[in-house]
This record gives sequence, C-alpha cells and structure tokens, in this order.
Amino acid sequence: MKRVAILSGTSHTAASAIACVLCIIGFCAALVVAIRAAQSADTVKGKLETYQYLVFSNPVDGQETEYNRWYDNQHAPDVVAVPGFVTAQRFVAADTQLRDSKLPAKYLVVYKVVTDDLAAVQAEVSRRLKGGMTVMSPAFAGAPGGGYYKAVGPIVQHKGADASAKGNAQTFYQFVFSNPVAGKESEYNTWYDTQHLPDVVSVPGFVDAQRLKLATAGRAAPGQTRYEYLAMYKIVSYNLPSVFADFRQRSPKMPGSPAFGENAGYTYKTLGPTIYGNQVRAQRAKKTR
Repeated sequence: MKRVAILSGTSHTAASAIACVLCIIGFCAALVVAIRAAQSADTVKGKLETYQYLVFSNPVDGQETEYNRWYDNQHAPDVVAVPGFVTAQRFVAADTQLRDSKLPAKYLVVYKVVTDDLAAVQAEVSRRLKGGMTVMSPAFAGAPGGGYYKAVGPIVQHKGADASAKGNAQTFYQFVFSNPVAGKESEYNTWYDTQHLPDVVSVPGFVDAQRLKLATAGRAAPGQTRYEYLAMYKIVSYNLPSVFADFRQRSPKMPGSPAFGENAGYTYKTLGPTIYGNQVRAQRAKKTR
C-alpha cells in the first residue's frame, strides 16, 4: 500500500493550528454530505448500528510530548463527549509488525460509535470543531486517513486455553484492510467469515476478531487506496514476536482465496486506558451546573 500523505507542520505555531482546524472542518463538512449519500436502508434513523471510527495521525516534529498530552487530556475526551460516541482507545505503532505494509501514521485512535443516525453524529462533531468546543493543538500535524467502519458480523472468540496472555501481557490490535476482487465480493465474504477469520483467531495470543465494512465515503489522499473492508484482531501477549512466529508457521495451512484482493495490515499497541463517553459527558455536565 502506498503511504498516505501526512500533513506537515509549519514554522509558525499559530499558522499550523489554523491550518489543522480548517483541514479537519473541511473534511467533516464533506463527510456529512458523503454519509447522507452513502447511508443504506439499514442505517436510517430507528435502528442502532455499531461503528468503529479510525483516525490515524502524527505529531508535528519536535512536539510529540505536547501532542500526546493534548490527545490524552483534551482531544480524545472532546470527541468522545459527542453523543453517540461510546469509547475512545488510543494506539501507537508496535515495534514488531506482522506485515511489511507501510504504516499510515505512528498514532491511531479508534472511537466506538453506536447510533441510529450517523450523519447527525458527524454533524455534531463538525459543529463542535467550528465552534471551538473541540480544542485543536498546533502539535497536531494532521490526520492522513481514517473512516467509519460498520460491524458486519459478530465478534469471533479464540477457543480453548491460551497461555500467551500469562505474565506481563500487553494488548495489541492487528488491523487488516482489504478489498475483494471485482465481481467476487460474495465469495470473498464467505471465505473471510467461515474460514479466514476463525483460522487466524485460532492462533495462540489472538483473543478475538471482528469484520467491518466502510460505512461512508472514507478518507484517502488522491491516488491512494480506499479499503472497503476491515478486520480487527485483538492480541494479548507478553511476547508478540512469538505470537507472530506461530502465526507464520500455521499460515501456509490456512486456505486462501482468489477473491481476496488488494490489502494492507498494521500492528498497533494500546496506548493508555479506554476513555468512556458517558463518564466524560457526566463529568462535564457537573462542571456546568
């Protein structure tokens, strides 16, 4: 996969902050239009749907400490405070990668959203950005990619005892983006659901997995690949290289599919605790009384 272009910081702090805010506001406005055009019958108001909103980003050079302080204490809470947002979990690129795909960014945040009206949720995100309720930082270099992915299947659990999680275990996620070969989407989905996902989750260290499909127009730089599907694999282990070595040993026996088209995979480690939207909203409500 070609690397998604990263917005770089300017030499002037104020100019960098303004440029970042304008970029994000412009994207949000365009996304609202795309959401309304792309919504299918099962995402209209009245039926709750679960989405994972992924945002890759980087800090401005030399401002990583400030970027992380702002993201942890200000930005992630600001976003997850929007009604419809359930949780926020930050990630950083793992030192050990399962695949050699070029990372889109060093950092990633995944927001869980549950709503019957995704367009309305995103409109509120945009409103808060424009109004300054969501505070931006000049340490933020921009978001080169992301999108809302809707769950299209249940969470598949690892079966049997697993010794990998014993000891000083850490939590990682393997994010695999892919597209089916043209005209073979049905075959692709059948293979992924009935064979590939269960095969991968059977590897010790893999805890669970879920498949999702792009719910909006998505975000990609001109000329970059837009992936329609995402598989999120949770891994808990004190020895990630060992988990991956086991996977590579087993993978030749896992049936492939000619319907599996262009794809890319990235390994990220959880960074900090999960932030809960209902807790942030309750805390902020008390401060305004």
